[in-house]
This record gives sequence, C-alpha cells and structure tokens, in this order.
Amino acid sequence: DHQILICDECQSGFHMYCVRPVIVNVPTNEWNCSRCSVGLDEGTISFSDMIETLKDDLRSVVKFLHLPFRQPSEFYSLYGTELDLFAPTTHSSKRLSTIGTCRKKSTVKVGSLYFPWNVQKNHWTLPLPIPSSCLYVTSLTSMVASMKYCGMTSYIEELVYPNPSVQEDMNNASLDKVEPMSQNNMNIFKEFKHNLKKGILPPVKVVHDKNVGFTVEACINIPRHTLIIEYVGEVTTVERSGETSSDSLMVLLDTGNEKTSLIIDPTKQGNIARFLSGINNRSQFSCRKANIRTRRFELDGKCRVVLFTSKKISCGEKLHYDYNAGVKGKDVVEWAKNGFYDTSNFF
Repeated sequence: DHQILICDECQSGFHMYCVRPVIVNVPTNEWNCSRCSVGLDEGTISFSDMIETLKDDLRSVVKFLHLPFRQPSEFYSLYGTELDLFAPTTHSSKRLSTIGTCRKKSTVKVGSLYFPWNVQKNHWTLPLPIPSSCLYVTSLTSMVASMKYCGMTSYIEELVYPNPSVQEDMNNASLDKVEPMSQNNMNIFKEFKHNLKKGILPPVKVVHDKNVGFTVEACINIPRHTLIIEYVGEVTTVERSGETSSDSLMVLLDTGNEKTSLIIDPTKQGNIARFLSGINNRSQFSCRKANIRTRRFELDGKCRVVLFTSKKISCGEKLHYDYNAGVKGKDVVEWAKNGFYDTSNFF
C-alpha cells in the first residue's frame, strides 16, 4: 500500500515505481498523474525551451552559477594561456618545456588554475576544462536549466544549515566511522574546489527525458578517479527527512541515532549531483553501468561527500552510481533509517 499514489485530481491509484519518471519518496505536496497534469502544464515551459531561453541570456546563467565573469566566453579570454597549454591538441613537449619534469605532486598550478600532472595510482585527479566555448555554454546552460526546471532556488557548492534546530556543529565527524583521507587527496580536493570558483565546472551536461527524468552525460572523455562534484545541499536530520518528498537525499553523518544523524537535501539549494543516475541493485547488467563512486570523508572536523569516476568514462556516456552503497544487507528498518532506495524499477 505504501507504494500506491492517489492522484489529487482524478483519485486514481498509481504504483510509485510504474510512473515515469519513477517516484521514490511519497510527495509531501499535491500530486497529479500525467493525464491530469496535461491541463496544469499548458503554461509551463518545456526543458528544451528553457535551454534555448537561457542561451539567449547567458549573463543570467553565469550569475546563477556565481562565476567570476559576465559571459562564458570570458572564461577562455581570462585563462587562454593556461587552457591552451592543456588543450587536447597541445603536444606534451610544450607542457614539459613550460612546466618541467621534476615534479612529485599530482597537480600543477599554471597561472591561477590547477591541472592534473604526474597522476598517481589511487589518487584523485582534477577534471580538465571543457576545450571549446560552444560546448562550455551547452554544459552551463544544461546545469542551470535542470536546477531551475525542478524548482531549485539557488546553486551552491558548500553545505548549508538553514534550519535553526540543525546547527553546523552537529556535523561532527568524530561521531561517525569515516575513513581517513590521504593528505594528497585532501589537497587535490581543495584545488578542485578552487577551480570551481574560477569556472572549471564538471565536464558534463544534464539531459532531460520525459520517461526517465534527468540524466548526466560526459561532454569529454573523463579519466578514472576524476573528481566530478561534491554532494551539497541543505543539511537536516534523518528524523526530519519525512518533511521532504525529495528522492535525492544523501547520508552525511551516521551516528546511529536518527535525531543526530544528518542527511543532505538538495531540493531547494544544491548543484547537479542530484541528477546523476542510480543503478538497479537487483540487475547485474545495471550494476555494471556504475562508473561513479561516492566517498564520505572528514575535512576540518566535518563530514563531506564527494563523487568521482571509478573507471574511464567516454564522451556521451551517462554517469551512474549505486545509491545504496554501504547500506546493502540491512533489514527494512535499517534501510529506512539510512536512506535506502528501492531501485528494482530503475533501468
């Protein structure tokens, strides 16, 4: 019975996992089936139309993403020398003559940007900038369109604590069993966040399908262990998770107590991490599609969650990860407390 939704308009019943896109959590607000939504959506702009509207107003795209320039093309003007040095068509000898060979670090700073260099096994690597201005515009507009389309009010790249009853000091990593992060990876993560503020966003675009919903595709080839994005949003407790109908909740801190365990809710504020696809845990074929991993780690005493590639991802390939990593094998009660999603109806 808990998987049946009743349309507020026609009063018909629908299985949550039969509607398209699939609905994971029971909506907290009014819900209408696709048949009854037709009349309600007549004045609503389509996702593709929203993309085109944003392409005619690129300044608003840049402003929404808090980027340090007025137009996407300025990114290539500001950092032209650095981007040219690491462009796909640039011969490695040019980089060697500029940077040199005697470097032990996995990254190198050129101008005001960091780039992958001497990448080592099991170390994270920085994403390379999208090589063309046209593709960069496509990526940025898709990100902003997807966030606006689903009602997000703002783009953020840090965790926020808007509820007075959930203070930042509750995010105490010592209360959870979080594996330590190597200093090298910690430094790479900080450089990744630095690059984000400069305009090097993930080399991906968000795509919308009326049957599947949102998916994320690679715009260029992405190497293994490349940092993609930090999972951010509004932090709340597991106890208060019933106040949202979001299907994109992420465990942040697990204290074993729902009053103090924390989750990330990107419904209103967040980034594109919420749009990455999940795998079907009951399908080996679907499990093989997983090419992204999540990692919880401690930074300055706080828990953080980051997504990175677990294998090489080709241009045009969709990004998938296991929504239930770390909670498989638990009973139904434990699943509910830890944010388990029934993915049996995922593609």
